[in-house]
Amino acid sequence: FIQTFKNVSGLLQRALSSVVALGANIICNKIPGLAPRQRAICQSRPDAIIIIGEGAQLGINECHYQFRYGRWNCSALGERTVFGQELRVGSKEAAFTYAVTAAGVAHAVTAACSQGNLSHCGCDREKQGYHDQEEGWKWGGCSADVKYGVEFSRRFVDAREIKKNARRLMNLHNNEAGRKLRRPLMKSCPL
Repeated sequence: FIQTFKNVSGLLQRALSSVVALGANIICNKIPGLAPRQRAICQSRPDAIIIIGEGAQLGINECHYQFRYGRWNCSALGERTVFGQELRVGSKEAAFTYAVTAAGVAHAVTAACSQGNLSHCGCDREKQGYHDQEEGWKWGGCSADVKYGVEFSRRFVDAREIKKNARRLMNLHNNEAGRKLRRPLMKSCPL
């Protein structure tokens, strides 16, 4: 009986994962503007795509806020892709939008991991169990795993850059600048 239950349970798990995978394929194929590597990440990590979208929106909102009184107020950023409408011209505005979007995705993934809202990640393991004998305290909280959020942002956001040209290098540089800018903020600011 127990062996039969295990076999049925295994069949149900495989069937359920097939349904989830099929749903992820359908959903990920309908998201406009994803590069092939991004689509693959979406299909393998469907729980992350909502978080990525929230992070991209966070970046767009920050862009609107930072330029709210300027001649350009991020108005070119629309709803065409998960990252908004891309700016086609290499400009300081485009540089800022790439940086702030990469930072937004890194921040959203880091926060989701810390809150337990994303699978395959969690608290920063390096800080767990930290004990300061001189001060007489032991760390017992959940530190944000900033490295994971930054690396996930790097894998997903940078996957858009598939052409080998100067614009690609500029975009990758701007993405990294955004991720580096947010690291010091994550060390001193709560999520």
